[in-house]
Amino acid sequence: MAKKNILLGLFLISCVLFVMGLVWVQEQKKEFITIGAIISLSGPQGPTIEGTGVQNGMLLAVDGINRFGGVNGKKIELIIEDAQINPQKAKELFKIIEARDHPLFYISTHSSVSAALAPLAEEHEVALMATVATDPRITEGNPWVYRYWPTAVEELPVITALLEDLKVQEIGMLYVNDEFGQSVFRQMEKEAEDMSWGFKGEAFGVTTSDFKEHIARIFSSEALFLVGFPSQLEIILRQLKEEGFSGILISTNAAAGPSIQKLPESEGLYVTAPLIYNQNLLSAKAVREKYEQRFHEPFTHYAAAGYDLIELIRALLEDEEFSRDRVRMVLEQGFVHPGVFGTNDVRPGDHDIGFPLSLGQIIGGQIRYRYK
Repeated sequence: MAKKNILLGLFLISCVLFVMGLVWVQEQKKEFITIGAIISLSGPQGPTIEGTGVQNGMLLAVDGINRFGGVNGKKIELIIEDAQINPQKAKELFKIIEARDHPLFYISTHSSVSAALAPLAEEHEVALMATVATDPRITEGNPWVYRYWPTAVEELPVITALLEDLKVQEIGMLYVNDEFGQSVFRQMEKEAEDMSWGFKGEAFGVTTSDFKEHIARIFSSEALFLVGFPSQLEIILRQLKEEGFSGILISTNAAAGPSIQKLPESEGLYVTAPLIYNQNLLSAKAVREKYEQRFHEPFTHYAAAGYDLIELIRALLEDEEFSRDRVRMVLEQGFVHPGVFGTNDVRPGDHDIGFPLSLGQIIGGQIRYRYK
């Protein structure tokens, strides 16, 4: 009997210590602004340039903010998890982070992941900031979901204007069959119908690594519009060169980064490009220098988006209370934010925060902008 009482006593003491430990951890968390980042650092083809860029841009911004005392005296803590461009994995990660860390808000990358997380953000009434996510439907009807990235609707005017200038009449579109590619396909199909262009779409799976059969089905097109992740586009461009395609090649801002620019096979490729690849853009120059000095890799628009997102939230939360409701309130009020891409003038109630895209062409391993 005495032995049972001792064991019961030890068990109760353990429970008390466990609860005290949880309370201590939660108290420690209050000293930080915790941000949950569910971003795709890898995918079917390996590490992703876009996810890694967003992560490094966020880390650069957080380090700079924390070095100078944080926001209202509290430092930022990033909880980063790799969603692997997998919607189901992203949802599982959200539930883990939500139960363990209860962050002030979330950041996500890629359309498929962000679309999967949107209902969870609504359920838990926490702001979700999506980036590298073009599908317009991500923010539709979702009061807690915001986007910092151009949508497919914003990409297409640059491309349709180019096709008109080049007097193209027949377009083939090779696109990844997920929320990203489908959103661009739907918009391009509509544009082609309005312009009476010949148009054929060819979808490929997210895990596809050999595109030759897909290329063959649209090879005869006057122009090819390529929509995929950078790792996929690198393979597609090489295989198009191997197959001897000599027509016009066009892609989205996914092909604007340095990894595509340096490919010999990308010579002449038209892209929708943010202006950060203009070395004279003053809003990006200082951040580019800090980024390349720290990470020893080229600055990309993905890194710029990650950096800008953190800086935007820092600016909005200065002298504000830290609560989920307050985050949403300051985002809803509208604001003007001088970011890396230029100044964002966001109207009250806007949930889609984009940045300007200009027509560029890859010539000699760099983007040459074709301003009107």
